Amino acid sequence: MEAVINENNIELVVKLNLVASNIDAQLNTAKDALSKNPDINSIVLNLENVTEIDSMGINLVVGLYKQVHSENRKFSVINTSRAILNLFNLFKLTSYFEVS
Repeated sequence: MEAVINENNIELVVKLNLVASNIDAQLNTAKDALSKNPDINSIVLNLENVTEIDSMGINLVVGLYKQVHSENRKFSVINTSRAILNLFNLFKLTSYFEVS
């Protein structure tokens, strides 16, 4: 995961699939970017490079959403594949944050 920061948002660009073997490093990058930039109110999770997501990946996304939401920041997910969008719909995640 790479954190791209500009004056209006933090874009968390996921470089690897969101599966158990990749979660820890990606979560650390995300939390580091969030803690170092408390004044940025919009967090965007970019899943352009993600073709697979497992239960640990869903937990990562939900955990990021909960942290961002508790800090009164906006959270959204962009560039999802149709399969991942269907998965988010199945878990009703799209009722909590914007997914495109």
